[in-house]
Amino acid sequence: MKLKKFEGNPILTPFPGNEWESLVTCNPGVYYDNGTFYMLYRAAGNDTEHVIRLGLATSKDGFHFERQSDKPVFAPSLDGPDAGCVEDPRIVKFDNEYYITYAYRPVPPDNIGNLLMMRFLSLHVEDMHQLLSLKI
Repeated sequence: MKLKKFEGNPILTPFPGNEWESLVTCNPGVYYDNGTFYMLYRAAGNDTEHVIRLGLATSKDGFHFERQSDKPVFAPSLDGPDAGCVEDPRIVKFDNEYYITYAYRPVPPDNIGNLLMMRFLSLHVEDMHQLLSLKI
């Protein structure tokens, strides 16, 4: 197999119309299910604390993605261990469970160098479909 760089890169760019993703979009996790590519992507706006959140985009061909909401689908908690930011999602599916790992920081990136931790989410198929249909 020979891979070739897609000439239409980047496939997703920052969107000035959404403050939370107006500065950067990067490092996505993508999975393919039933004819659709689902991309959870890392995004940040041009805010003082540089809070990082996750957005969702979908595609039928894996090259041309469309954002599914003007709001993040996953964001830092208000007072939990991931209160600083959530980033770098990865998704796998085993049987009827989806597993998402993501890196997180207890405080926003500007406040603490490069401290990153990993966390797992285990979602049953129905829960994952709820997350991805933005009914959370």
